[in-house]
Amino acid sequence: MAPVDEATSSITSSLTILNGFLVFFMQVGFIALETGSGRAKNVRNILLKNLLDAMLTAICWWAVGYAFAYGQTANGIIGYSGFFYEGDLAMGHQRPWFLSFTFAVACCVIVSGCLAERTRLVVYPLYTVLITALVHPLLVHWIWVDYSWLNSLGPCRVLDFAGGLAVHALGGLFGLIGAIAVGPRLGRFDDGAVKDLPGHDMAFVTLGTFMLWFGWFGFNSGSVYVYQPTAPSSAVQLVAMNTTLSASSAGLASLAVACWWSGTYDLRVCCNGVLSGLVIVTGICGFVDPWAAAVCGLIAGVVYPLSSHALLRLGIDDPLDSSAVHLVNGVAGLLLLSFMAKPHHVALLTGGSCGGLFYSTAGWAQLGIQVLAITLTLAVGGVAAAALFFVLRRLNLLRVDQLTELAGIDNIDHGGPAYPEFNMQTLHGMGSHNGVVR
Repeated sequence: MAPVDEATSSITSSLTILNGFLVFFMQVGFIALETGSGRAKNVRNILLKNLLDAMLTAICWWAVGYAFAYGQTANGIIGYSGFFYEGDLAMGHQRPWFLSFTFAVACCVIVSGCLAERTRLVVYPLYTVLITALVHPLLVHWIWVDYSWLNSLGPCRVLDFAGGLAVHALGGLFGLIGAIAVGPRLGRFDDGAVKDLPGHDMAFVTLGTFMLWFGWFGFNSGSVYVYQPTAPSSAVQLVAMNTTLSASSAGLASLAVACWWSGTYDLRVCCNGVLSGLVIVTGICGFVDPWAAAVCGLIAGVVYPLSSHALLRLGIDDPLDSSAVHLVNGVAGLLLLSFMAKPHHVALLTGGSCGGLFYSTAGWAQLGIQVLAITLTLAVGGVAAAALFFVLRRLNLLRVDQLTELAGIDNIDHGGPAYPEFNMQTLHGMGSHNGVVR
């Protein structure tokens, strides 16, 4: 990367920070989405665990995570300098601390949705520390650092523009394994039949989707300046346009699939379709033309409901469909890049000469490195997640007891419901006699 003058560096730093603010705002969207998708009796628990994720990620990323990810490298495997980071700009040539912190917390909050409504609170800080202090930094070092062992294997480097693999697929993988280990919510499956456990507020789900969509422009557009501080405005506009097209085509495709299957216009499926399009475009948006982003969005919009249905057939309860949205589409985006990456865009942002198979025979090398990166992420993340969640299950520390789950985690562990007036109205409507609900 060519050196830049002080004025350009200052402008780039400001733009990167502003985009980091947008990414951090995505936490509001995640909270709204998860709260609305859950039942009213667990709202306080959902709010607290998401707040814990953000706070613990900040401490872990400052203390060790950023150093492991972007410090001076030990044979291209892991960083070893910059612990308890003091703002040394020399380390910021990859992803500055604040922007990379927001990526790390986004990875953790994905897991939260998969475990909602039946998991002990202690589980959330444990997986947050594991992800942000070790697993995510290790994979970031391999995937995004130019001189890592993985990017030094051949003529092509791994292409993951803004974290389709390192953020979304990893978070979805942890969530999927956690959901398998903790088991389904009570009443989700009855004699082999799937029972709906609808969330309490679709308005929150829809608002959360729009908030996430808004914050995603920071996720993707902010990454342009990480690759190329002097990138032309056309590169930023391309990323924003690709992000918009993929989300839109995916949402429409998911809505059409849901209507075809059920005969109803399912708002929740449409919202998750939009998010699927955003996930699949995260890894590709700077490296493809707009037509490719739209096509990938259509693929995500079809793949998401199929994946969600497959998980239910397997008896896996993911309350927000986070693994179907993030894991499946994060991996799909990285694979599609092997075909659709345009050499001109890749050269502009990375300086490399590789591209997808639609444009060059070098796409075979690109396909190989993409598959290897996906395999490594699934292996490392899968082993770490399985070790954590199944050990916790063995120790009876993973799942709340049946009484707590039925009464609502808020009522047992958090001092009462998030909506006390709503609960009183519900009891009054049901009728009571001497304090006993009839």
